[in-house]
Amino acid sequence: MKTRGITLRELMQLSVLGKARVVSGEQGLDRVVRFVDIMEVPDLKGWISEGVMLLTTAYSIRHDPSLLAELIYTLDNLGAAALAIKPARFLKEIPQSAIDASNDCGLPIVEIPPEIPYTDITQPVTELLLGRQAMLLRRAEEVYRTLTTMVLENSGIQAVTDNVAEFLKAPVALVDPERRIIVTSPADYDWQQETVPLNWSIHVDRRTVAKLLVDKERLDDMEEVGIEQARLVFALELMRRKVAEDTEFRLRGNFIDELLTPPLPSRHEVERRARQLGMNPEHKWEVAVIEGETAPSEETVNNLLDREAKKRGVTPHAEYRSSRAVLFLPTPEGRKLSAAEDIQESWSKTLEGWLLDKSNGLSNYRTGVGTPEYLWDIYTSYNEARKALSVSRRLGQGPGSVTRYEEMEVYHLLEGLSGPGFEHLFERKLGKLLQYDQEHDSNMLLTFYHYLECRGSLIDTANSLYIHRNSVKYRLERIRDITGFDLNDPREQFVCHLCLIYYYLQEK
Repeated sequence: MKTRGITLRELMQLSVLGKARVVSGEQGLDRVVRFVDIMEVPDLKGWISEGVMLLTTAYSIRHDPSLLAELIYTLDNLGAAALAIKPARFLKEIPQSAIDASNDCGLPIVEIPPEIPYTDITQPVTELLLGRQAMLLRRAEEVYRTLTTMVLENSGIQAVTDNVAEFLKAPVALVDPERRIIVTSPADYDWQQETVPLNWSIHVDRRTVAKLLVDKERLDDMEEVGIEQARLVFALELMRRKVAEDTEFRLRGNFIDELLTPPLPSRHEVERRARQLGMNPEHKWEVAVIEGETAPSEETVNNLLDREAKKRGVTPHAEYRSSRAVLFLPTPEGRKLSAAEDIQESWSKTLEGWLLDKSNGLSNYRTGVGTPEYLWDIYTSYNEARKALSVSRRLGQGPGSVTRYEEMEVYHLLEGLSGPGFEHLFERKLGKLLQYDQEHDSNMLLTFYHYLECRGSLIDTANSLYIHRNSVKYRLERIRDITGFDLNDPREQFVCHLCLIYYYLQEK
């Protein structure tokens, strides 16, 4: 613990310094004195401590008093508190250049009468400093004992925060690294109004996990002692909370594994255990699977999920398996939303936003989303999310896409069809186009598929294929020539679309 010591202003009230006077640098009277030392040599670097009040007769610079101004600046740079000097014997008077330097940097020069021995100054000052430090240590122990007792008695982080706020006589808050409130005292205090409150970092496992905010301009010695002890206790409280959250997360993961692995537990058992683990069984849950060539960043996904969970007031869950993140996303059942709110609040839209925001680092991943199910049927939503991913991958949907099973359900049914029926239909309708692609190493089939997927929009088709719009027009003309189709005929579009979907599902 680093104590602040005593200000020079307070020391000047000692009786032994009654005849001493502050010659210059009065603006530095509130500098804190932590030590008293005596100067024997002019070279100060390497042995001057921050907060020292240096006593000297100026003997070492008696032949060149002009060095005193340089000495003043050196002491200021090293963090000294003051220079106490007996000028009568060797300097006769303090040079004006030294006084100007003192006033310039705010390091006080104290003139001491020659008849006062150094020991008459060092002894009472040291006793005063030691007494203050002993008092601060006793206060530190008292604060620490009070706060740690609250932690050991499981009083809760709110009670600890209230105690710290009472001790400091000021509003106090604990915020996470993203400035979201963890706890505050008083509970309704508006921290948005405070632009630059005093703040200290809270560390757990060598990571900054929170900041302690105090709405106060400055702290005195006692309050600084309290803050140091409060930081330690908050770290203990947050570490305990983290251990509890990690344990609960692990238990949720085990529970999720059981829900995804037949034979499945009974509905009654699912409801009971879900409530114990904070997973509301009255909500409906969608499963979203995020996959890419490499595993998505757990920290990124967890932070995004955390932020969205706080906004929605729900408790989602994430599991990480191989190169996939599997998200279990709850939505309160029975909420009546307008169409605009429904779009805004759907998990699919949220996931799209994550993948489109390049700063998240998820733009190279694709996502499949199952239909909402109760927890005891979540296995269905999980399988649907995987099927949506599988179908979208084979239909050539690129990274950054979010595919809902509801959109791919018909395609999934087509995937299961086999036999000569569709093969003959495909050969009759699009066989020539496939043969043209094979002979010319072209992409007419793929262009036709994207054109139909984009509902005949040339611009959207060009964007999907990453080619120019004129290239799309040219390819469509070639498709008309090869197949003889009227590409604007709805029936032809429907039949060809089904044939292309069937082809890509079977071939890829």
